Amino acid sequence: MHDLPLVIFTILSQLILGGFVTLWWIDRKKAGITQKTGLLISISLLILGGLSLVVSMLHLGQPFFAYRAILNIGVSWLSREVAFYGAFVGLLLFYTWFWYKEDRAKRSMLGWISSIIGAIAIFSSAKIYMIAAIPAWTGVSTLFAFFLTSLLLGPLFVAAFLAIRGELNVNITGFLILSLVVSAVVMVGYFSSLLAGLPEAVETARLTFKHVFFWIRITMFMAASALLFLSYKNSKWRNVKVYSLAFAVLLVSEFLGRVLFYETAIHL
Repeated sequence: MHDLPLVIFTILSQLILGGFVTLWWIDRKKAGITQKTGLLISISLLILGGLSLVVSMLHLGQPFFAYRAILNIGVSWLSREVAFYGAFVGLLLFYTWFWYKEDRAKRSMLGWISSIIGAIAIFSSAKIYMIAAIPAWTGVSTLFAFFLTSLLLGPLFVAAFLAIRGELNVNITGFLILSLVVSAVVMVGYFSSLLAGLPEAVETARLTFKHVFFWIRITMFMAASALLFLSYKNSKWRNVKVYSLAFAVLLVSEFLGRVLFYETAIHL
């Protein structure tokens, strides 16, 4: 699939932002996370950040000239995405260094800046696709979808990591369930707008509903929701297996949703 690098890049970049903000928030709350665990999570996010940058270049016809994409930052959302996401990954490197040096004050300060830069990067990424030429992309649902991927995958990635390390001292399932509810509402609103829109938008909805990926995505979304609801109601379900399984299931669900985002888009 030609758009596979974009699918991987957008999913990874959004996961990394959500994971970074979650780690920074937990660190600021002084929620019992050790220096070694914080450093390991930060390193894992940094590695994923580097991987996402490499994958993003695979979509370009001339990957070695990828740096040129930044030259039109004043007029191009793609250039802004490249600039702000590159800056975010660079700041993540310094954030990781401050975990290594056990400097919480600098981590806290850098966290604010990095979170804002990362959010601008994801906003820029969404704006690339919000164009009138493709009715299925032009609405605000695209913006919501990109940030909701951050809100779902990032915190769950960190929660699973903390559970594996035996340091899960905060309960984030309530937040995750709220994010899932918002995601479901956005999804219903998105398809309602497609079905009430231009013929190209209606065709996108038709192609999506007949695609097996859509139904697998919905099934996995519901399965992850059930796991997290049980975790919210009963502390015995807040363990490594549940969080790891919920993360894996939601990751596949978001991946399939992003594949459909690209594959079912119809131009005017």
